[in-house]
Amino acid sequence: MTARDLSSTTAVAFALAAVFADEPAFYLIARDPLRPADAVLVLAGDPSYERTSSGARLVLAGDVRLLIVTGGEPGPGDSAESLRDVALGLGVPPEAIRMEQVSRSTHESLVAVRPILERENVRRLVLVTSPYHQRRALWAARRTLTGVEIVSRPADPSSWQPAGWWKSRSNRRIVVGEYLKLAYYILRGWA
Repeated sequence: MTARDLSSTTAVAFALAAVFADEPAFYLIARDPLRPADAVLVLAGDPSYERTSSGARLVLAGDVRLLIVTGGEPGPGDSAESLRDVALGLGVPPEAIRMEQVSRSTHESLVAVRPILERENVRRLVLVTSPYHQRRALWAARRTLTGVEIVSRPADPSSWQPAGWWKSRSNRRIVVGEYLKLAYYILRGWA
């Protein structure tokens, strides 16, 4: 084996180790220590309502005063109305819920909630989404919602687990897709 062959083999081995390791999935998760805040923002795309349940718990525990739900798509987990209905069922008072009902993407949600944040004088916002979506959502929120302190808290518990992500086709699609979306957001100047 020549030095060039050894170098190529080593490069391939390192590339495979990087892909078939848990670090790429764990990197997507961004979690800050919880601090009292004015509101919690729950992003749509929550068919199992893990995000909504996590946000509702923060309101019910008194950690935040408002629950803001997003989503302009029809259907369970994709409409602000469906997220609100679940939050109400969990005991969140109706007067503590605000809805953004026009967005169809993470970026659109963040742009559309700005007037709600201004009207409600929100200075610190807890951002809740799925763990794999948290890094992109956090970067986009900090870029879009200037003047508001963003606290990152992924949905917990979550059915998505980063360990061994590369063993499952759906988890591979989630992780690779999230990196592609993150790159797209960076190129667009949204993150």
